[in-house]
Amino acid sequence: MLPRVLTLSKVAHVARNTSAEVEVFGFGSLCVMVEGRCALSSYATGCSPNNAGVCSPAAAVRWAERDDGSVDARLGGVLIDSYAPGEARGYPTLCKGRFEVDGRRGYTLEEPTSLNTLELLPQLIEHGIAAIKIEGRQRSAQYVAEVTRVWREAIDSAATDSRYAVRDAWTAQLARWAEGQQHTLGAYDRPWR
Repeated sequence: MLPRVLTLSKVAHVARNTSAEVEVFGFGSLCVMVEGRCALSSYATGCSPNNAGVCSPAAAVRWAERDDGSVDARLGGVLIDSYAPGEARGYPTLCKGRFEVDGRRGYTLEEPTSLNTLELLPQLIEHGIAAIKIEGRQRSAQYVAEVTRVWREAIDSAATDSRYAVRDAWTAQLARWAEGQQHTLGAYDRPWR
């Protein structure tokens, strides 16, 4: 299982130079920390994600509705975000919270966005990637069922159709489950280089 911090060319290099089957992340949330070692989560909850198995343990999450219908999300007592009435809310993690800094409220560390590599499937297959990991931890059965169904269709299509293209329906279905309803290729693409 390769980490999600490698470029596609580095993934290809590893796959070419090992006899082991290679697995990569294909869909799910992204983490700004070395995964399993989040100092932010440890500070707020007193639990290391490496030991607790999650960055935001459910026991440490609190939702509170205010009189005006807005909702506050807290992790270990730390206010992570406040949502307007009816505003979509994701599972609260410190790195993707909205905070006020210098009088401006916004995503201070990382904006909620999910990794989605559907468009890279032909290259991943060409490089001999044996498995695509889809995040399932802290996710509902409905999330896992719908996301894996879309990915199964896409993998089957990429493996058999030389003119493979991501279908709009797949993108729309996955956007329902993506953090912030946004997708990125993450480090696989690294447009900032």
